[in-house]
Amino acid sequence: MNIKQTAGMIVKAVGGKSNIKEMFHCVTRLRFYLKDESVVNLEEIKKIDGVLGAQYQTEQLQIIIGNDVEIVYDEIIKQIGFIHNEETLQTKQKFQLKGIFETMAAIFLPVVPVLAGTGMVKGLITILTSFCGVDPASEMITVLTIVGDCVFYFFPFLVAWSASKRFKTDTACAMALAGALLYPTMTAGLAQGLDPLHFLGMPIPFVKYAASSIPIILSVWVMSYVYKYVDKFVPKFLRLVFTPMIVLLIMVPITLIATGPLASYLAKGLAQIVKFLFDLSPIIAGAVVGGTRLLVVLTGMHLSLGAICMENLSQFGYDVLLPINTMGTMALVGVTLGVWFKSKRNDTKSVAMSSFISAFIGITEPGIYGVLLKFKNALLSVMLAGAVGGAFVAFFGGHATAYVNSCILSLPVFMGDGFWAVCTGMGISTVLGFIFVQIFGLSEEKNLKDKTVETKIEEEHAKTVFISPMSGDLVKLDSIDDPAFSSGSIGKGIAINPNNGKVVAPVDGTIKTIFPTKHAIGIESEDGIECLIHIGMDTVNLQGKYFNVIVKEGQQVKQGELIAEVDLASILKEGYSLITPVIVTNADQYLDVLPFETQGIIVSSEPLLTVLK
Repeated sequence: MNIKQTAGMIVKAVGGKSNIKEMFHCVTRLRFYLKDESVVNLEEIKKIDGVLGAQYQTEQLQIIIGNDVEIVYDEIIKQIGFIHNEETLQTKQKFQLKGIFETMAAIFLPVVPVLAGTGMVKGLITILTSFCGVDPASEMITVLTIVGDCVFYFFPFLVAWSASKRFKTDTACAMALAGALLYPTMTAGLAQGLDPLHFLGMPIPFVKYAASSIPIILSVWVMSYVYKYVDKFVPKFLRLVFTPMIVLLIMVPITLIATGPLASYLAKGLAQIVKFLFDLSPIIAGAVVGGTRLLVVLTGMHLSLGAICMENLSQFGYDVLLPINTMGTMALVGVTLGVWFKSKRNDTKSVAMSSFISAFIGITEPGIYGVLLKFKNALLSVMLAGAVGGAFVAFFGGHATAYVNSCILSLPVFMGDGFWAVCTGMGISTVLGFIFVQIFGLSEEKNLKDKTVETKIEEEHAKTVFISPMSGDLVKLDSIDDPAFSSGSIGKGIAINPNNGKVVAPVDGTIKTIFPTKHAIGIESEDGIECLIHIGMDTVNLQGKYFNVIVKEGQQVKQGELIAEVDLASILKEGYSLITPVIVTNADQYLDVLPFETQGIIVSSEPLLTVLK
């Protein structure tokens, strides 16, 4: 991969520097907030050398690079400079439900490497004291214990630093709040079981904040608003000293009285729910966690769930999720090796082998995007293998004593009761993943044949390509709960479950029909193809409410031109489905109407339908 060329092509593919609101990266992905998503073609991005995949999650464009992500990111920074946008940051600061996972993941991302690294040190201590005859009371073990525990115990400080960056507030004040949570008076009161302190008549309970994350995240989030408010009213020449003073006078009591205890009880509740589910049926709980592990990684939520693992370690001294997560990773190891063994194509073998090596050391994205999303049977295999391994480990009580990456290299942390089950589970997941691929096959010959036939047909006939009028998830017509569309009586096409209210013209042509209720627009292409965009199901009942049609009947439009804007959130609140069929109504006059894809995410202006003449 030519890093400079790859970086330049990515910048161009996302619409250039002027279209980027903000850019950052995680372990394997470049993450963008863009001004205009319609200019982005995901399929073109996926073709760039070095790119493993691309997708949208919660209005964020994610480009999966793999192990070279930091190098590519640095090269992009060299080419266009660092970019951030206050509007985007303010939007992210709104603690909405859909952004909670994204926010948690962004906060944990910078601190996970050092947390996992010190967790490995704790595993090393276990090996030295259990199998190498080293005295647990020796000075060497004492120093190693300090190394292994320092990040874990003072975790609120690291989270405060990262959260202050995420919420764009003062880092020093944020870390001061962490200091308040771990102040000796607080830790001593907890250790001695003392009655609560009182401040202005309000109780301050002694709560365990060591190794916690949610209390400090919630406190820093609240502080981000308090700091802005205070800073606005303090005269500029006094802000340097008086703003932090006033903020801490307000926020330390709020943190100790309200946000800290509240978030601590919430975190404990989550940990207790997880424990209850595993106590109720470890087999089912283990199967669900192990089987869905890589789907969680696919959505980008895996880092955000680290808060539960940390709370388990803090509250119980062990965690049951980390070893089960490892079963999902080991299932991917077996599946990628199985795909390499099974495939007859050199390009597939090459991707599978590199994905196998990455998965073995705990990097799963190459396997997810290079293998699992390409072959459905491989995805089924990894879910089944991960579920069996996870159920086995959960049933026999495998657990972790520190936070680590979910891979075979983390074995020392799984030592103790249930260690044999973790080792056996790894073997089961890996072997079953390999075997399931051999049983289910890859269907790559069929895929290749189907693709060749489609290409040949398209080459032999004239065609017109319609782009997607909206961004969202693709939905097959026959799955829509409306016989008029699902039966094909209106015409052929595909539907979109939109996530953005902008509607663009799918083709060059003329606006032939705008329904009085504005929920449906008819367009005729320059070569006579009639297309209907029907926004939502039964939305005719809204009588035009929430629909803003920009064009008029008889108006000429260009492909990609904005023709309408829709308030999707309000339509949902009214109880209507957003499913939007895009139909070629005179399909019987043409050879066929072929969707480019029938499932997955599509972005406005990406190719949607091909009409063969």
